[in-house]
Formats: sequence, structure tokens, C-alpha cells
Amino acid sequence: MQQGLDDDLYHRVAEYSEIGAFSEEEKLAAELAERFVFDHVALKSDEAFWERMKLSFSDQQILELLSLIGFCLGVGRLLAVLDVANDCPVNLTADPGEDPSFHAHG
Repeated sequence: MQQGLDDDLYHRVAEYSEIGAFSEEEKLAAELAERFVFDHVALKSDEAFWERMKLSFSDQQILELLSLIGFCLGVGRLLAVLDVANDCPVNLTADPGEDPSFHAHG
């Protein structure tokens, strides 16, 4: 794969915090994405998390990350509503058995 991303890392990206393959900034960005998807309300008021974010990212970078995360989440949901085939389904639950796209595509 391009940019040094091999198949094993690609398939284990959900384990970003455990596998030691990502930089601290990459892990923090992945945590932001995960928390934005699963519990954006709690994320908003987590001052300790935002302090960690601001140690690694500028306000502009945080806005860019959130914009990209929101865009990807929105497009994924749009494709699901339109039942457009997805070669790389995203699991929006902790349990794949609870994810409707798992049954439709996997």
C-alpha cells in the first residue's frame, strides 16, 4: 500500500491505542475521531481531553481534523441511507454484530 500502510496495520487500525504502530499525535487524532462518532456530547465537555489535544495540535489543526471527521461520518451515513455498496464498511458500534452494515456487507 502507499505511504507505508501495510495490510496488517490497515486491518488493525481500530486497535490504534494498543499496537504501538502510531505516533502520539496519530493516536490522539484517532481517539478524537472515535469519540466524535460514539459520544460527541461527552467529548464537548471533556476538558482534560481538549488540554491534551492543544498540546499536540493548533486550533486550526483541531478544526481541520473535526471537519474531516464530520465529513467522512456524514458521507458514510449518506451512502448507508442510499444503500450504496461499500467495499470498506465502517463499524459504528463496539460490537460488529450490532452494526447494520456488517449484515449488509460483511
